[in-house]
Amino acid sequence: MTTALPRREQLLEAAAQLFADHGFHAVGIDDIGAAAGISGPGVYRHFASKGALLESLCDRAMTRMLDGARSIVAGQDDPYSALESLVALHVTFGLEQRALIAVWIREVRSLSEDVRRSLRRRMREYEQLWHGVLTPLREDLERGEVFVVVGSTLAMLNGTAFTAPAVPAERHEALLRKMALAALLTRRTPVRR
Repeated sequence: MTTALPRREQLLEAAAQLFADHGFHAVGIDDIGAAAGISGPGVYRHFASKGALLESLCDRAMTRMLDGARSIVAGQDDPYSALESLVALHVTFGLEQRALIAVWIREVRSLSEDVRRSLRRRMREYEQLWHGVLTPLREDLERGEVFVVVGSTLAMLNGTAFTAPAVPAERHEALLRKMALAALLTRRTPVRR
């Protein structure tokens, strides 16, 4: 027997899916309430506004990723093992929370400047954890190049929120992990003469 999610969780899941499918501005409070099985005004017992729902979704995504990455980096002495774990964290989260990633990417601009600033600061901390793990593995890269490699790899992984899976889930996850590690660890191609 499965336990029903608490109403707040139901609202967050409904809002994430609706925002991902239709966009933040096209979705009304009544739509969110109906998707969670309550009246639109009932949403206000849990969230002050539609914007507060969006803020909570983005905060939830960043908190989960940042806490996970901190734990990995603190618990791993080997940079390669830590990198594999960071990739696994991001891939698994991206596949399990496709709607949330889509909302994060497309709708963060709908948040207040203060909230965006806080989220950007936390995103930089998340990326810094990746930089710290990758740098000793890629002595061939300058500091700025490590930033490019990490940022581009994360963008590639986040892009999966907008593509329909064409292979079974396990294969999809394995392909993404392999692609991410290849992007992060592939050395420069020698110049042909």
